[in-house]
Amino acid sequence: MKQLGALALILVILLGGGAISSNLLNSDLTIRQTLDPSGDALTATPDQAVAFMLVVGFVITNVIGAGLTLALVFWLLNRQVTVVRQESSA
Repeated sequence: MKQLGALALILVILLGGGAISSNLLNSDLTIRQTLDPSGDALTATPDQAVAFMLVVGFVITNVIGAGLTLALVFWLLNRQVTVVRQESSA
């Protein structure tokens, strides 16, 4: 029961922090130093957006490729273990 209470407290703190951060970003309390999109941290120029999408696509492709490679290696290893077990039981 204490663990559930601690988890609930952490969740409330995280939600509160997120609400405060969201409120600060969308309120007039923040000072905008430039109207140039390339200097603003919350907007991106078309070139920056394309570069971001290319990097994200590259990373996702590599993660999927690594996952497929590991899946193939483990499948082949498991297949060999199964063959050895069948030969030893026969």
